[in-house]
Amino acid sequence: MTEEQHHEAAAKLGRLWATIGFEPFQDGVHILDCHLQRPQDLLTERQEEFTALCRSWREHRRS
Repeated sequence: MTEEQHHEAAAKLGRLWATIGFEPFQDGVHILDCHLQRPQDLLTERQEEFTALCRSWREHRRS
């Protein structure tokens, strides 16, 4: 893996963590303040979005 690929993968992973409430700290470490965030609610929202996306894709393929 090249350095550029590593940075791109780390950025994508950081964006994924952010979708469920984690915030960047330093050197690729992300933290979650459990007193301020609702990670289970955020994760549930992402799962619902994923389910809707899968449903849409299946319906599109049937057309």
